[in-house]
Amino acid sequence: MFKPSSKKIMLSVLVACFVIQSGLVYSDDVDIVLSGEAVEGRKLFHDGACQVCHQLWGQGGFLGPDLTNAASRLDQTRLASLLTVGSGQMPAFDYSEEQIRYMRAFLEEIDRPDIGRGQLRLGDPSMSVTPQAAFDTAVRGVASANVLEGFEAFASGVCSACHFPFQTSIVGAPDLSTAIERLDEVALHDVLMNGRPERGMPPPAPALSETQRDRLIEYFAWLNENRSGLMAEWEGLQEDRNVNWSRLDWWEFR
Repeated sequence: MFKPSSKKIMLSVLVACFVIQSGLVYSDDVDIVLSGEAVEGRKLFHDGACQVCHQLWGQGGFLGPDLTNAASRLDQTRLASLLTVGSGQMPAFDYSEEQIRYMRAFLEEIDRPDIGRGQLRLGDPSMSVTPQAAFDTAVRGVASANVLEGFEAFASGVCSACHFPFQTSIVGAPDLSTAIERLDEVALHDVLMNGRPERGMPPPAPALSETQRDRLIEYFAWLNENRSGLMAEWEGLQEDRNVNWSRLDWWEFR
């Protein structure tokens, strides 16, 4: 049991921490001046109760991903699909093209690293190997010319914005190393031409040529066949990542 004097000291320390933190937060003179369209997008964000599931600068719900820097991850086609078709637990909204433009403006204007980032970036910023970079290195080290063409089509289009190596992404996009097991070649061609709007996947933009689709399917087959070896290489390249705690942005949510 704590003595009354100890309780008073602990309470005083907690109150002092609260006061100091509040002072740091509210003394920050950085502000964002939004355009008219972005203000309309912010209204839509609040009217749709987006903050119940999503965060901005670390504030909000945890069911969906943080949207502080979503504009850097989502192109116009993907954003329109998410807002009108939904994805996973995210419901569809009956937004017009104008409202989608407003929401895009809002997300673009808050996506400013100088104001704050939406998630903690672990690792030494100058030395770390990201999962995407490690995967890129693993593929390029052993892939044939045709497979590399397919990989380039994947990496340069909107595919890499949603699909992550060997895992389901935060937006629900599946692991493509097993795509060849789930879909035959005809079905894959159809998905690469028309997308899967009912599951939140828009048609590729710009549209893929027949040759690009053939190379992508060849890449998917190669990825599946070499999955175990690539996963081991991918994980090995990330083993020596160092977490430099002194360089982390502890006060990045501002």
